[in-house]
Amino acid sequence: MPSIIRACCLLAALVAGVVPARAAGLSVEQTTVKAGGRAYHVKVVRVPRDGYRVKVGLAQGRVGMTAPLAAIAQRYGAVAAINGCFFDAYTRAPIKSPWHHLITDGQLVHHGNTGTTLGFDAQGNYRMERLQIRITGTVGSEGGRQQNWYAYRVNFPLKSSGAMIYNRYWAGGRTPAQGRHVLVRDGVVQAIGTGARAIPADGYALLFAGGEAGLAGRFQVGQPVRVQVSYGSRDEAFWQGVQEGIGCGPRLLAQGAVVYNPTAEGFSSPKVLRISGARSAVGIRRDGTLLLVTTTATVRQLADVMKALGAYDAMNLDGGASSGLWVQGRYLTSPGRNLSNALLILKR
Repeated sequence: MPSIIRACCLLAALVAGVVPARAAGLSVEQTTVKAGGRAYHVKVVRVPRDGYRVKVGLAQGRVGMTAPLAAIAQRYGAVAAINGCFFDAYTRAPIKSPWHHLITDGQLVHHGNTGTTLGFDAQGNYRMERLQIRITGTVGSEGGRQQNWYAYRVNFPLKSSGAMIYNRYWAGGRTPAQGRHVLVRDGVVQAIGTGARAIPADGYALLFAGGEAGLAGRFQVGQPVRVQVSYGSRDEAFWQGVQEGIGCGPRLLAQGAVVYNPTAEGFSSPKVLRISGARSAVGIRRDGTLLLVTTTATVRQLADVMKALGAYDAMNLDGGASSGLWVQGRYLTSPGRNLSNALLILKR
C-alpha cells in the first residue's frame, strides 16, 4: 500500500475514534453513541468470530480469589478482557465468592441461579438465557443397589448446613472442616470422614453438613459415583456441550429487542435498578462479532447503548468499581478494585 494511502487510512481511523489493534481483526473504539435521546461516551472492543475464542478467567486460577484484571488476562494469555460477574467484593472474608454461574474447560465451577448466562461451545456457537441448574447423582454399581444424592452448590463457602461439591478450582484447596466429606477420584469413592481434607486434583469432594449430613451415609469406599448437571434449559443438549460460560445480568437484549427485567432475574439492588454509574456489558451481533463495552449509564440505558451498537443479544456485567476493559497490555477502562473473574478473548 503506498504510504499516502496508509496515512489517510490511519487518519480516518483516528477521526472515527478507532484505535488500531495489533491483533488482526480485533478493533478498539472510543466513541460517542446516541441512544434514547442521550449521548454516551463508550469504549468498545469488537471481536470477530473467526480467529478468536472466549475464555472465562478466574483470579489466580481459582473460584473465590481476586486479582487485577490485567493479571487475570495475562495468566491465560488473553488479548482482551472485560470484568465478569458480580461477587462478594465487600466481604472481609478471604473467600470472595462469585454470585453467578461460571463454566470453564467444560466444567461447572460455580453456580448461583440468578441472572442470565452466556455460554459458548467448542465451535464458538453461543446461547444467552436464564438457567436453573440442578445437581444430582447416584452412588453404587449399575448392576447393584444404587442410591441418589444431590448438591446445592459448587465451590461455595459452607455455612451451617448444606450439600456441596468442591473441585480443583476451589480457592481453599481443601474442604471446609464442618460436616462429613466424601472424596471421589476417577469416579470412585476414595475416602469418607470428617475434618478438612485436600480436594483431589483428579476428582472432587462432596461435603454434607447440618441437616444434610445424613447423605454421607449413602456412600461407601470403592463405590462408583455419577454426577448429573441439569441446566434447566429448553436447549439442554447445547448447554451440556458448553465449554465456557459466565453468568451475570440482567439481560439487556434478546434478538435485537430490549428485554430489561431485573426483578424477574432476581436483582433488587438500587445499583442495578436505578442508579447511573460505571457499566460493563457483553453483546453479540448477528454476524457473530462479540462486543465488549464500558460506559457510564443506568443499566436500562445500557440496553439502549448496546442496541445502538448493533448487538443482537446482550447482557449486563458487574459495574461500578469492578468495571474494567483491557486490551493488548493496556487498560481502556481501569477497575477500581481487584476482580473475582473476567471474560477473556484468546487467539485460536
